[in-house]
Amino acid sequence: MSASPASTASNRRIIFVDVDGTLVTYTNELPQSAVTAIRRARAAGHRVYLTTGRSRAEMPAPLWDIGLDGMIGGNGAYVEDDGHVLLHQHLSREQCGRIVDWLRTRRLTFYAEANSGLYAPPDFPAASRTALRAYAAGKGRADAGDLEASDIFPDLVLTEELVREDVNKISFVLSGPEDVQAARRAFPDLLVGTWGGRGHEALFGDVALSAANKVEAIDVLLEHLGASPADAVAFGDAIVDIGMLRHCGVGVAMGNAAPEVKQAADLVTDDVEQDGLAHALTRLGLTAVTPAGPREVQ
Repeated sequence: MSASPASTASNRRIIFVDVDGTLVTYTNELPQSAVTAIRRARAAGHRVYLTTGRSRAEMPAPLWDIGLDGMIGGNGAYVEDDGHVLLHQHLSREQCGRIVDWLRTRRLTFYAEANSGLYAPPDFPAASRTALRAYAAGKGRADAGDLEASDIFPDLVLTEELVREDVNKISFVLSGPEDVQAARRAFPDLLVGTWGGRGHEALFGDVALSAANKVEAIDVLLEHLGASPADAVAFGDAIVDIGMLRHCGVGVAMGNAAPEVKQAADLVTDDVEQDGLAHALTRLGLTAVTPAGPREVQ
């Protein structure tokens, strides 16, 4: 890796941008500086893909309205370019059924993330209230104490039909750290993780395919585009982003990233709340329209 984009004949870059903590703040605000910088980068001929743990159903219109070439979702389980699905790895119906049965036996509420939507049992709004409010408080939301599940997941479908064939990941509310270890023992063939707010202890666990990761998904997309990792620039803030920061020609860590993420990067920019993404794109010369010709952003 190098501290500036690698040189190629076309001088066009493939830019991979994490969402939470990189593109949007920990209170889920989208800085206008980031929107403007991404649009300028695309106008300069570069391609921009959001690369996130979110499923497609968790990508609201304001993100797509920035103007994007596609996305990598589910931490690498899903790859989309110009509306065409290049990869979609998801839990099988049998795996989904095993997870749902296990969670119900332990009386842990949960929601299933699919590209078609988010699905949860009818008890989810009440059973998840404490965890969701703690999560929102950890992200700095002033109204955290009044939030309901419908405020955080406005399109959540409440149903008893939760064993599906299109589920990317299942997230569940933790009753304690022992739930994580129990899940790992129950599902040794799957990847069990945890998540919560910034600087927060784990509030949720999740179960997904162990094969999914951002680096392999990036390679799928680069091969499709006829590009190489040297042509790519990656931006991230979380441990899960370390692989892609090292893999791409240039890896950029946000100022709010963990120390080990910063150590893996070629460049450390400002915090997401301090226009870090825009500053880095500009510093790397990715927002300037070159004489080779701008492209119209759709």
